[in-house]
Amino acid sequence: MEFITTIQLQQAGGKDYEILNNEMEKASFRLKKATGNDGKTSIKGSQYKSREGSSIKEVTDAVYRAVKKTGLAYSFSIVGHKER
Repeated sequence: MEFITTIQLQQAGGKDYEILNNEMEKASFRLKKATGNDGKTSIKGSQYKSREGSSIKEVTDAVYRAVKKTGLAYSFSIVGHKER
């Protein structure tokens, strides 16, 4: 199963999300580009897709390691995603 996780960093700037994106990429996650209402790409509240066969524990551990590198408070959610 794949998982999609959404991570929001509190009081973050673009540099903080760059760190987060790099760390999640190192953990084999793919960034899902989010678009705001204005049609522009947004990185606030970044979404990532795990690799096939990941466990929810692996996803949670990867999120924790990545956000720890930013030093900021955060919130995240994880949703299971099964392609048909």
